[in-house]
Amino acid sequence: MADRQSCTLVGTVKDEGPYLLEWIYYYKLIGFDRIAIASNDCSDGTRQMLDYLDTVDEITHLENSGQPKGTSEDPQNRAYERFWADPAITASDWILVADADEFLNIHVGDGTIDALFAALAGISPQRADMISATWRVFGNGGIVGFKDVPVIAQFDQAAPAGTHNIQRYTAFKTMFRPRFVRKPAIHRPRLKPRFQDGSHPVNWVNGSGQPMPERYLKQGWRSFEASLGRDLVSMNHYMIKSSEAFLMKRYRGTANSADQERIDFSYFETFNANDVREASIQRHVPALQARIDDIKAAHPHLARLHAQSLEWHREKLDTARQAVIAEMPDIAAKLGLV
Repeated sequence: MADRQSCTLVGTVKDEGPYLLEWIYYYKLIGFDRIAIASNDCSDGTRQMLDYLDTVDEITHLENSGQPKGTSEDPQNRAYERFWADPAITASDWILVADADEFLNIHVGDGTIDALFAALAGISPQRADMISATWRVFGNGGIVGFKDVPVIAQFDQAAPAGTHNIQRYTAFKTMFRPRFVRKPAIHRPRLKPRFQDGSHPVNWVNGSGQPMPERYLKQGWRSFEASLGRDLVSMNHYMIKSSEAFLMKRYRGTANSADQERIDFSYFETFNANDVREASIQRHVPALQARIDDIKAAHPHLARLHAQSLEWHREKLDTARQAVIAEMPDIAAKLGLV
């Protein structure tokens, strides 16, 4: 049997305290060996949770609020640059860059990374070097309230599987072998010149294990008809969560931008996709919940930090909810707040 391939998740977060444990332990559950997370400008206890998890060797945490000389002004790109300079991360066989609302959903075997690799090997004898998983955008499913329940357990209403609203719903995230890559980026890495120009081969496949069109070697981060495929793997993207959780997203900005205006209420209407039921990821919920319960029981301080973050969010949410109801009653009605 071939040696197991190591996998590292790289992510950036800002004020994601209520969701951290689910996200981290989901990726551990499906087979990721290392979790590397950068945080910036957090107020909700996210930094303290990540510091603690780093201390007990569950993750690698990079506090990324400052801008070291020579690094990117954008905090997300700055985090990728700093992680890319860490030999412990680039020594991994595979790296995936993902956000805290993105969950890699493997549709073959037992839903683990090893099952994905086995399925790919069965499709082609040529070893995959990059794998792009297209988004499956999930809406709120009519859920209004903010709850301390795993996101993947709560939300099972999504956009159709095809090319509906292709400009918004079919971005992809890419797992890659580091040796082909000049630098990582949000959706797909930037390849080294000899791979980008096609003079040296790179086997880049989509979520069905089929070759990506050659034009993606240079640019592109959305799937179209020629590259769309989710038979083996897709990326569940919970952009909205509940209506109240969306209010908090609007309140805080994002990990790569403090500009709340980018997350406006037209964003809610665009990405609140509730067209079809898609619950395949929920087979992992029992094992995931058990892992979360176990880590809280083993680390009471972490459990307290999680509870404190929930309380912070609830307090901010009360203020945001009342402001929307008072100042934008039509929006409040659309969100189901009244």
